[in-house]
Amino acid sequence: MLEMMPGTQAPKHPEMLSTAASEPSSSPLRAVVIGGSGQLGCWLLWTLAQRGHSASGTYASVQFPGLVRLDAGELQPAADWITEQAADVVFYPAGFTWVDGCERDRSRAYAANLEQPLNLARAAATVGARFVYFSTDYVFDGETGPYTEESATNPLSVYGRAKRDAELALERELGAKQLTIRTSWVFGPERQGKNFAYQLLRNLAEKKPMVCPSDQISNPSYGPDVARAAVLLAEERASGLIHVVGPEVIDRVQFARAIAGAFGHDDGLIVGKSTAELGQGAPRPLNGGLKTPRLDAAHPGMMRPLAAALENFRATLLDPELGSWVQPVAGFPVNRPRHEGTRPSAGG
Repeated sequence: MLEMMPGTQAPKHPEMLSTAASEPSSSPLRAVVIGGSGQLGCWLLWTLAQRGHSASGTYASVQFPGLVRLDAGELQPAADWITEQAADVVFYPAGFTWVDGCERDRSRAYAANLEQPLNLARAAATVGARFVYFSTDYVFDGETGPYTEESATNPLSVYGRAKRDAELALERELGAKQLTIRTSWVFGPERQGKNFAYQLLRNLAEKKPMVCPSDQISNPSYGPDVARAAVLLAEERASGLIHVVGPEVIDRVQFARAIAGAFGHDDGLIVGKSTAELGQGAPRPLNGGLKTPRLDAAHPGMMRPLAAALENFRATLLDPELGSWVQPVAGFPVNRPRHEGTRPSAGG
């Protein structure tokens, strides 16, 4: 039985949600989310519950109530577990996404981002389940972005190559039974508090400078919106490749300053430096970002602009139900006890 955050069945502030996400689907699905403790995984589970679907979520190392431990590196036991679930759709927001770490450990990068999801996708296919994989704009070289789904890939890093190779392998083996969602710069409220916004706000709350690359350009993408889009696309049996990102293409310094302003911090502590000055371990696409023609055709306006997303980020933290479930933000004036074990069941 999967436990979900308070508000799953009857959110106190329904205006915080899109109408499409909060209304139950007319065709309930049985879903599995690999990596349910992560920033996309937790919102996938929440959205699935909102839509009336039955869902099971897994974790690898960070445990939360209601999640099942699954080591995707144990290929046969993991595949067996997938087939036992008899799901209609399997979401894979898990993986090894530390770009510099991937550069140093190619074996781990390919295991977590290609071999393990491909193994689970094959298992899902044996029971007729669809597979939803999450990829990145790092499959491009950043020479002529932003890019559409039709643009030729040319990854610069081990991370980008692993993701590109996984895209190709999944398409080759599963065809129309798979959907790959490319996204970028995912941020927003989450259970572990690891994304860029949390890191930035921790530094600013402690009055520490935050150095950001001034020449890396992409789309800030609000995590709850990415998850909502993924669930709706899965319901519609979308296949192939779809970009799901926020509407603005900006540099990392602009992104950081917007976050700082939304949370009342001094953006003077944000220091911009070139990628060359930073000496990061893996090469990054500079003029990157994604365009969203397929998403816009199916769900125009699905992804909130940055200002609206940041407003919702704050509102989520302040909500008595949702705010007790996500990780608090450093320096943000929310003083409520956290209730880890009182979430109503989503079924499954």
